[in-house]
Amino acid sequence: MATVKGQSKPQGPAQASPQAVIPFTRAAREKSFLAFDTGNLTTSTAATTQVSPIQLPAAGFLKFIEIVVTAVTAGNGAATTFNADGPWNVLNYVSLTNSAGDTIITPMTGYQLFLINKYGAIGAEPPYADPRGDSLYSVTTGAVATGGSFTFQLRIPLEIDPRDAYGAVPNLASNKAYNLQFIISGTNSVYGVAPTAGPTVRIQGTSYFWSQPFAQTPFGTGQATAPDSDGSVSMWRLQTAPVTAGDRYVTLTNVGNVIRMWILVLRQSSGARITSNSADWPATSQIILNNDVLLHLPLTNWQNGTAQAYGYVFGAADAARGLDTGVFPIYHFFDQRGNVKVDSARDQLLPTLDATLVQYHATTFSSNANTLEIISNEIKPVSAASLYSLNLV
Repeated sequence: MATVKGQSKPQGPAQASPQAVIPFTRAAREKSFLAFDTGNLTTSTAATTQVSPIQLPAAGFLKFIEIVVTAVTAGNGAATTFNADGPWNVLNYVSLTNSAGDTIITPMTGYQLFLINKYGAIGAEPPYADPRGDSLYSVTTGAVATGGSFTFQLRIPLEIDPRDAYGAVPNLASNKAYNLQFIISGTNSVYGVAPTAGPTVRIQGTSYFWSQPFAQTPFGTGQATAPDSDGSVSMWRLQTAPVTAGDRYVTLTNVGNVIRMWILVLRQSSGARITSNSADWPATSQIILNNDVLLHLPLTNWQNGTAQAYGYVFGAADAARGLDTGVFPIYHFFDQRGNVKVDSARDQLLPTLDATLVQYHATTFSSNANTLEIISNEIKPVSAASLYSLNLV
């Protein structure tokens, strides 16, 4: 039927407006409870101590597990000192898997977990993210009776963005529990000079999680009962690559997901970390993506950029709120605002395929170089929409 000039067009059936739903992070509550306590564990000089596997109690959507590690000595008479990676490396092995056995945190040392806490933007904002600056952190050296005692706190991360609970994983069923595994190091690994008698070590873990909201409020308003990212996983994996002196290309093997960051650690044959100067560490580094230079990183620029991005400009190397010897994070995919934040933007994260070629090019490794550790944070998103958008009405 023709429309006469001046008359309204015929209208179809009225379209109902979509009903607003309260976003998950507004509907849910952040909660926590004590998840486990190993009690006091006896250490030995050289042998490791196996901790019984720990099943995390079911509760909501898991954000992270916070562990407090306490070591207590008594009657010490030795002039106790700690190794460079101590006391963190009292954890010889830390891993987190889901009920199907899929790895979320690949087996790594406590020192590597320390680096994730310090540079991974998973908890407090840098520079306050440094576990050495934590109010719980303490170490006792020297020949005092408690020499060799220490306490530290670390997070085992899942969630990468508290704004929309991105990466928080459902932990709702007791028959689908997440599993933690710890192995305690022998004292020879932790100390330069060990205490007269090895410490007892205790690990306590607290689960932090989002509660699962009801589908509606008491007033009938709809609520999201899961994060938009539900099904997405943030994983931390480790590659250990042998290196030799000279100009070298190292292929980064942990690809196939969205790369959030890498942390590089260069070590000598003894296992000691290599000093962060051009005599030992490569004067120039590059990240090459499918034979195209993605990042060009002269050593001093990289060091200065890291200090500024994280605010680690207050301390000396290997001290609270300072950089760490032989450690260089590649944070460049989530510092769009000029510094690293816990809720950093996700726009520049690096998608990769199984066939993607990513290489680290060093010009050049020194004769001391032996091993390059590459800690990677990879996201396996349930969808692109969940990765790049925020449902924060």
